[in-house]
Order: sequence, then C-alpha cells, then structure tokens
Amino acid sequence: MGGIAGSLWASAYCAGLLWVSLWVRHLGLNLWVGVAVASVGAIAAAGLAALVLPRRWRRGPTAALWLGAGAIALLAALNYGLRYPVPGPLDISQLLTQGEAAGAQQIVWGEVQTLPRLTRSGRGQFWLTTNQVRRLDAENNPLGIPSLVRGRLYVTVPLEKSEGLFPGQRVQVQGQLYEPALPKNPNAFNFRQYLASQRCFAGLVGDRILPDQGQIPPRWALWRLRQRIARAQAARLGSPVGPLVSAMALGRQAVNVPYDIQDMFMQAGMAHTLAASGFQVSLILGVVLAMVGHRAIASRLPHPVTTKVVAGATALVVFVLLTGVQPSVMRAAVMGAAVLAGIALERSIKPLGCLLLAVTLLLLFNPTWIDDIGFRLSVMATLGLMVAVTPITEKLEWLPTTLAAVAAVPLAAYLWTIPLALFYFNTLTTYSILLNIVATPLVMVISLGGMASGLAAAVWPWLGGLLAWPLWLPTQILIALVRWEVGLPGSALATGHISLVQMVGLYGLFWVWGWGAVRRRGLIALLIVVMSLGPLLYRGATLSQVTVLAAGSDAVMVVQDGRSPLMINSGTDKTAFYTVVPFLRQAGINQLTSAIHGDDSDRDNWRTIAEKTPIRNFYGASSALAVAPAVKQFHPLTAGQVQPVSRQRVQYLQDGARGLKLDLLNRHHWLLLPKLSPEQQMPWVAAHPGLQSEVLWWHGEALAEEVITAIGPKVAIASSATIDPATEDRLKRRGIEVFCTERDGAITWNPRRGYRAYLAARSHPIASLE
Repeated sequence: MGGIAGSLWASAYCAGLLWVSLWVRHLGLNLWVGVAVASVGAIAAAGLAALVLPRRWRRGPTAALWLGAGAIALLAALNYGLRYPVPGPLDISQLLTQGEAAGAQQIVWGEVQTLPRLTRSGRGQFWLTTNQVRRLDAENNPLGIPSLVRGRLYVTVPLEKSEGLFPGQRVQVQGQLYEPALPKNPNAFNFRQYLASQRCFAGLVGDRILPDQGQIPPRWALWRLRQRIARAQAARLGSPVGPLVSAMALGRQAVNVPYDIQDMFMQAGMAHTLAASGFQVSLILGVVLAMVGHRAIASRLPHPVTTKVVAGATALVVFVLLTGVQPSVMRAAVMGAAVLAGIALERSIKPLGCLLLAVTLLLLFNPTWIDDIGFRLSVMATLGLMVAVTPITEKLEWLPTTLAAVAAVPLAAYLWTIPLALFYFNTLTTYSILLNIVATPLVMVISLGGMASGLAAAVWPWLGGLLAWPLWLPTQILIALVRWEVGLPGSALATGHISLVQMVGLYGLFWVWGWGAVRRRGLIALLIVVMSLGPLLYRGATLSQVTVLAAGSDAVMVVQDGRSPLMINSGTDKTAFYTVVPFLRQAGINQLTSAIHGDDSDRDNWRTIAEKTPIRNFYGASSALAVAPAVKQFHPLTAGQVQPVSRQRVQYLQDGARGLKLDLLNRHHWLLLPKLSPEQQMPWVAAHPGLQSEVLWWHGEALAEEVITAIGPKVAIASSATIDPATEDRLKRRGIEVFCTERDGAITWNPRRGYRAYLAARSHPIASLE
C-alpha cells in the first residue's frame, strides 16, 4: 500500500499543478482566484473519490488516501500561487506605472547575469540584475537622486557595445524602459509571457554602457568553460558547423547558433537535437556505464558497482553544470540519478515510477515549470517511449528486429508529442520520423564527439579543436539532410490550432491505445485521427472570415473563404516572419490561392511568405512584377477595372495614390484608403465616384469631414499605432465603430460574430504572463 500511496500522492501533486495552471494560464483567471477555484475543485474531487471509489475498487486506495491526495493537490495549488512570478514592490517594472518614467531616458545600475547573445535584429542582448535607477530629462541631465530598485531587465544594446561584457560585471546602462507587449495577433510570439517566465517584467533598449572601473573576468567560471569549448570548436570547424556541434553537445543555450540553422532544424522536427535534453543525458550515462562496466575495466576495480555509480553521477553533474539548470535537462538528470540509485541498491527501477518521481521532485523545486513547454514536451516524449515503443515494435514485426526497434523509438516520441505540437505550434512535421531514423547515427556521433572534444578543449583548446575536426563531415551531412527535408513539398504542414479539450482528449486516447486490447487499437487510432484533424478540416472548409492583422503601420489582411484564402499586402520590415506566417500557421493555411501586392508590401516579405505558404495567383500593378515571389501565375491589376479574385472582387484605384475597393464574402464592402494629406483627400475621392463602403480601412491619419461623408462607413479600422484624435472623435460622433490594430490587436469579422478585436476578445491572466 505504501507504493500505491506514494504514486497517488505524487500524481495528485502534479495534477493539482496542472489544474491550477489551467485556470490561471489558459482560462485567464486572477492568480489567487484561480488558486481558490482549483483548491475547491481538488477537495471536491478527492471527497467524491473517497465516497465512491473504495466501494467499487476494493483493492485500490482507501478513502483516507484519496482525502490525502486532495490535500496534496490543494498544497500544490497554494505552492503554485506562492511561487508564481509576479513583480515585487521594488521591482524596476513598477516605474512603468509612473507616466513620466515610461518612455523616458534612464540610467540603470546593475550586474550582468549572462553573456551577451545576438538577437534576430542584430543587437546584443543580456540579462541585468538591477539595484539603482535614475531618470534623465530631455537633455539627458539627471533628475533627482538614484532610486533603489530590484528585479531583472531584458537589455538590448548595439552589438558592438555588448562586446566584452561578462557575467558578474557591474555596469551602468542608459536607455529607455518599456513594458513588453501582449501578442496582438493569433499565434504571435508572447514576449511578455516569455520574460515573465524568466521572472522579468520590463525591458530596456540601451544606447550606452559604462562598466565600472577595475573589473576583470574571473579566471574560473562555468561560463568561461562553456565559452572556451565553443570557441575551440568554432575555430577549427567554422560557422555554422562549429556552433552546431557545440549546441548538440551542450545545448543551444550555451552557444549562439545561427538563426537560419535553428529555424531549419525546427521546421524539420529536429529541434530536440539542439537542446540539452534526455537524449544527451542517456548518451552520456550509457557510454560512461558501458565503459566502466566493460569486463577489461571492471575486473581490475576493487568495487566495480561503486565505481560505476560514482562515474555516472560525476558525468551527470558535469553535464548539468555545463548546460545550466534547464527543466528538460533536470528531468533527465533526476531519472539518470534514479537509475544509478537502482544500480547501487541492486534493484530494478520501474520506468513509470521513476518518471513520476523525477517530475514530482522537479515541480516541488519549481512548480512553475509545469507551464514550461520544453518541460512538457520532454515529459510526454519520455512517457511515449515507456508506453508506446513495445506496441509499435509489435506492429512493425514485418521489419528486421533491429530496424523495427530503431524506428519505434522516434515514432513513439513523435506521436506522444503531436498533441502538444498542434496546440502550441500549430504545425505537423510530416517527414521528421524518417529523418530522425536516418539521422540518429549522425546525431549520436556528433553529440558524443562534441562532448569528448569539449572535455579536451576545457583542458587544452588546441587538442579539443583537433578532436572536433573529424566531426566536420558528419555535421555537414546532417545539415544537408535537414536542408533537403525542409525543401521537400509539405515538409511542415500548418494544421491550425486545436483546442485544450482536443489535446486532453488525444492524450486520453493515446493512453487507451498504449494499454488497450490489441484488437481495438485500430479503432483507437481512427478516433485519434478524427479528433485531431476532423475539427480542423471542417473549420478550414467552412470558415468565412476577414482578419486585419496588427502589423504596425502596415495594412495587411487575410480573407479566409473556405479553401480559397486571399492575402492583401505582405507588410514591410519583418512583418511576414513575426506576424503573417504565424497567423497562417494557426489558421491551417498551407497555400494562398491569391495574394494582392499593394503599397504596404515588399519583396523580402513576399518571399518569406511564399517559402512557407506557396502562392498560386499573384495580383498587382505592373510594377509588382519586380517583387513577385515564385508564384504559379501573375495577374496585372488595371486602374478602375473590377478584378474577380477567387470569390472576391477587387477594384484597383489609382489617381496619384493607390487604394483598393474590396467586395468580400458575399458583398461585404471595404475601402482601403491610401495615405493622403488632408489637402489630397477630397480630390482623390472626387476622382473615384461610388466609394461608399461598409468598412473604411486606413492608416490612422486625419480625415476630412467630407471624406467620411462620401464613404459613409459603419466601421472604421486603422492599421496604425494611433488614430488622429479629432478624426476618431468625429467618427464616433457619427456612430461609427472605430478600431486601431496596434491598440486593439487584430480585427476579425465573420457573418456570425461580427467585428471582434483580438485583445478585447481574449482573456488575459495576471502578472504579465499572457
């Protein structure tokens, strides 16, 4: 009964954390309201189980055990609430609530926590632990005396100014504080949530850095060791091979891997090879135990079992120290420690019990890791290996035994992470199983070789680089394989976003499939496919919706009309990468039937979009030919002519400035007004009679009263950061509903729900955690 009680109570603790996370993170309740609701639910469920289950399950837990499980779930909810990241009263982010401090120049004193990293925008980034701040006036003169502050800052500075910084260095950084924004579009990166998960609630765009005088880097530090290893491998192998080898040995957190390589491996379903995880831990532990346990070595040892345990524990500690305390690494390390304990005690280890123990211990240490996506993926992949490898191997009995075992491992991990991938990433990597099977030998050679080279480089960089040199060829082959897989048609399918109920239901079916009768597994597999893809396919075939994306000052629209999606404008700067492509992925759009090139477009963005989502028909003025991506067919838009685009109708308006008149989804009229000065507006409107439209879509500039009267809109949508105050007031006095994309988020319209603003329509959890 002791084993049953331990398993029940450990499961209750993990379930309690998942339960409270559901209310706080996914349903958006206030932190302590969510904790209270979760606590009441846990006690009620335990009480019901104590009343009902002992009568029906006589060999199962007693009523007292069920009540104890409810109490532990209650404690889990309370622990989650107490450890949830919220800014303290002296946190530097509290300055953002003071109107005069927000956006003003500040000098922040603090200590550098991490080595600078290169961001996608080409700036240097590091974490800063703050202790003082002083505000500056418009002429950068100090105002008052420095104030005492606490907390972390996400600091970005020009790349050249971040060179030479090291952890522990005391610096002064001058720049502007900002509050990380919530995502304004579906599936956009939640920067605020990411910072809060790092217990940071503000950012600083720095212009100048002044280190304190007389500081030199320490001779011995883990970051210096990581840097020494990465430099030795990069010097011998070059880029991107050197950073890739370092990442496969130590994890990408320890080295700057080029972003194009990271993106390519993620798209191919090989991102786990760049992250320090259970794969590396199992490799290290397996090699060390095999070496120490070899007959030639073990026979000469006075205490072979003790030596094996000590060697394995030393390898685990060294690896954890080099990679850093990451949830997935710690999960694998705790499980590895349990294996070593079993060897020391000469007892067999139950894999599921070992996994449950590891997860519980880690969540006791940090309960908010329950919200970490990497931690969840690591746990589910490991669980999949434990429960699904044997059934899958049985189904592959027609293959040679070795090949079936090799194929079953990545297939089991892949299948058990699919629901999480669909829920969080909205993508299915179609060829990743085959790629993982083929690439596993290469990954093992590179990872083990990188670790061996790293150990040598820690002592003698020249020797480490020399040992890394043979890894150049297998790493180049791996890169070529990944690049080839990514280039295949349909290598990453946008599936759309599944609901939380679907994800939980899928894991329930997976569990039934893993332990169910063999005869019923075919039916369970069919139910899994129907539950995961059925709602997505139905929604994609029947949805009629118009979405104006929040894309800065760019007017970008996606029209979802069944299987014929239309996109208007690509946006400028990096709109395609950060806004458009994530939106298309969550919408399940794998091909754009039509795309229209307008003023708010550029070549690089169209190319980025077309690489991820091929474009069948491309429309634009003749000048758009110069920027057209690889499309199947180009159609010129002639001024004044009404052009059918799938089931939509587009009229290109041009008289010095270009606009679009749109007839969308069964005569729903929109007018995209070009950017015009007040003096230009009425002449342009007069040159285009018949502009009356239900929706006025413009860039937020001032509009003359006559222009509004001529258009007569019921709704006005500004693709901009702000709207001219007088114009907004004028529109509202006429009873016109007004939206601003940067203020309200993406604006959607469909016949059933009407107009909805993304930020207003969704709930937001507290404490800056999305």
